[in-house]
Amino acid sequence: MKNLIEKRKSQLQFVGVVILALGVILAVTGVVLLLTCGIGKDLSVLKLVFGIILLVVGIAGLAIGVIFSWTGKAVVATKGSIAEDNLGKGTVNMNKCENCGAEIEAGKTICDKCEENLKP
Repeated sequence: MKNLIEKRKSQLQFVGVVILALGVILAVTGVVLLLTCGIGKDLSVLKLVFGIILLVVGIAGLAIGVIFSWTGKAVVATKGSIAEDNLGKGTVNMNKCENCGAEIEAGKTICDKCEENLKP
């Protein structure tokens, strides 16, 4: 069973790739509009404005898509109760050894770390 962070990694990567693809489409469309704004004098200002807007939004989409994809790839739960090796453990209401401070599971009479006898 995977923890919540591991489950969400692939979703974050997928969203990043989708935003990246949309950014590429918008940026290319913006560049095409900018390159063709001089052809045919009828809507050249409108093409210029929309071309600039699409190019800027496309570049922002590229940046956000890269950040999301990279973050989804890089995130790893390594410590605490959400890490893979700690799924069965909880720190709420756990007993601690008075000698060394190690967490003690319920019902134990000897500390696993320092072998101190525990008070009931």
